[in-house]
Amino acid sequence: MKKILLRMYCLGVFALLSACATTTNKPLPYQGESAEYIYAKGHEQVKNGEYYKAIDTFRSLNSQYPFQKYSELGNLELIYAYYEDGQSEMALGLAQQFLRAYPTSKNLGYVYYMMGVINYDNGRGFLQRRLPYDMAQHDPSAYIQAFNDLKRAVLLDPESSFVGDAKRRMVHINNVVAEYEYNIAKFYFDHEAYVAAINRAKLVVESYPQSKSIENALVLIIRAYDILKLPMLAEKSMEVLKTNYPNNAYSKSLEDAAKRPTVVFK
Repeated sequence: MKKILLRMYCLGVFALLSACATTTNKPLPYQGESAEYIYAKGHEQVKNGEYYKAIDTFRSLNSQYPFQKYSELGNLELIYAYYEDGQSEMALGLAQQFLRAYPTSKNLGYVYYMMGVINYDNGRGFLQRRLPYDMAQHDPSAYIQAFNDLKRAVLLDPESSFVGDAKRRMVHINNVVAEYEYNIAKFYFDHEAYVAAINRAKLVVESYPQSKSIENALVLIIRAYDILKLPMLAEKSMEVLKTNYPNNAYSKSLEDAAKRPTVVFK
């Protein structure tokens, strides 16, 4: 009984949130029409890119039929409509409420995907989405949340049409956050905080597999171990570097230096 009451409460809050979000006091459209009809109109408006109209339509659906199956479908499209209309905070809030209101929905994967997309955009910010910007210099917290959301989406619905896009975003996030962590390691190294540099570089190697920054992180670890006069640890890291990156320029330069004959002046 408690679970039923909690779900009813969540659904009520969901309907309230989606129904109250408006910039005007105009009456909601399609009053008195069936849930199926209102949903069909909203779906058509989304397809036509009329997101502002679709928002009002799905709000009307929620207001009149808050606990019916078309309301659940409408809420999914309402999340998307808010996102496309540039209201990402509202879209994210409704997505989070959807998870609480419909915990057994077969559409949870899509909701997590939309949350991932929204957090992915939030990680870049308005100007960074429109101007050239090195995201590896930016706080990655929203990107990390986006990665977790997208990962959950893929696990929940591995056959969905959004999986390809989700995986592409995850690869990009993995590379960006790894580079961010490497930049911190390089900062420590440049300021002679070698132990801190090693620990941060190890984080790149261990936590961001297949990222583009692993090679540079291994080189930094080797250089730091050499400076700290820890040859055994440096050699161990060198073996990892050579095994995974046989053409690495740093290891090649060390090999070439070792092959040069020593000139003895008499």
